[in-house]
Amino acid sequence: MSAQRRFGPKDESFDGSTVPPCSACGVEFKAGDYSTLVKLGPGDDSKARERLRQGKPYIAVAVEVHWACATGEEL
Repeated sequence: MSAQRRFGPKDESFDGSTVPPCSACGVEFKAGDYSTLVKLGPGDDSKARERLRQGKPYIAVAVEVHWACATGEEL
């Protein structure tokens, strides 16, 4: 598995109501949280699907989750 990239912490001005909650636990993100993106794949983009099949880089659909939800690592 490739290394997860960690984002954060979200700063004090972060407004969790403007983004969807964590896709893993359903809890809204808040200031101080760390998160990461979980790649799902190319979605319905036919060009991205072709690039994936060819082993080339492509733009992936991803969801944001809390760092702990993805890694089990509490910060």
